[in-house]
Amino acid sequence: MTRAIMVLLALTIENVATGDVSYYWRKIDALGHVGLAETLNEYPTPVVWMLAIPYAIGFGSQTGYLIAFIALMMLLDAAFTFVLYRAAGNRRDPAVLFWLFFVFLIGPLSYLRFDLVPAVLAGLSLLVARRQPWLTGALTGLGAAIKLWPALLIFPFAGYRRGRRATLIGFVVAGFGLALISLMTGGPKRLFSPLTWQSDRGLQIESLWATGLMFLRMIDPATWVVAMSRYQAFEVFGPAVGTWLVISNLATFAGLIVMIALYVRILRLPEPSTGVTGLVVLSTVAIMIITNKTLSPQYLLWLGGPLAAVLIMRARDLQGRLTVYARLGLQVLALALLTHLVYPLTYFGLYGDRHGALFVTSTTLLVLRNLGLLVFTIALVATTWRATRPSSPARPLSARSPR
Repeated sequence: MTRAIMVLLALTIENVATGDVSYYWRKIDALGHVGLAETLNEYPTPVVWMLAIPYAIGFGSQTGYLIAFIALMMLLDAAFTFVLYRAAGNRRDPAVLFWLFFVFLIGPLSYLRFDLVPAVLAGLSLLVARRQPWLTGALTGLGAAIKLWPALLIFPFAGYRRGRRATLIGFVVAGFGLALISLMTGGPKRLFSPLTWQSDRGLQIESLWATGLMFLRMIDPATWVVAMSRYQAFEVFGPAVGTWLVISNLATFAGLIVMIALYVRILRLPEPSTGVTGLVVLSTVAIMIITNKTLSPQYLLWLGGPLAAVLIMRARDLQGRLTVYARLGLQVLALALLTHLVYPLTYFGLYGDRHGALFVTSTTLLVLRNLGLLVFTIALVATTWRATRPSSPARPLSARSPR
């Protein structure tokens, strides 16, 4: 029922969110004329091959592409739901319920971008990390080949001493293998184009670092301008933008230091639990989201896959208290709802309406979502830091005593 509602919304009042799928179709449709080196340069080369699949299924038509794209994402969603259900012992479980409602609260956007793919790959990697470490490495390498950021997840997965070698081999074979094929087919410039594209971008209106300027713009809309940049994203222009770009770069560097510190701590543990590994994975994802100068609504999907995987563990401890994971799940559901309210339901107010009620509503929702994301990340990192202490007690994870 939730998925039927999502498809109905995608085809009616939230039809504006299909714009990216139309963009994918145009680029794939022109692939034969411009070549791989000039197609979707903002994404890694394997993304072109992946986005060509719905083109073939839809026989090259734009409508067929949209239908095939949504259908493939629904199949991926259904497959991951089934895997969670089986991992939970073929029973109703908080992990399955979380995933069902998380994707629903994000909305049709879940099926109208391909960020569901790396989110599911990260979740699957956690689920099989102990039993099939080579598969965890391969899935992580595949995720890195599609979206780059999953490459950072190999460090927490390498925290398992048993199977560490298999994990790293799987990652190298899948990740570096696809990179080599990309180099051979698209050339060195195309291989590194996603990195240069990202570094050249400006301050996206949804990023944490644009929040203050967007709030000030609500008070003084004439001083700050929101416009579509050549990077197909709405960016803010005006006083202090350059300063906040510098701050975001410094924050990204600081976030990397925090990640490294967490990796060192988990690597020093004798044998981290799946829950602790999941916390480090979630912290990595959350830090990447909040420190970047760009933030698109579909980025929130990245949190869902790993969190659903760790929720396979008990949602409550033996005393009946909510575990840290259950509370994280509730917080992420709230962030998903706020994200949906921002995009696409009130998004026009952020760029097209500078005086009306929608302008104030959308800006307020954006500020609340970003503040919530910041608080969530700080609390998550603090929890992960405590959980990676070598002396952490081996008892069920409660809200007060993570492990």
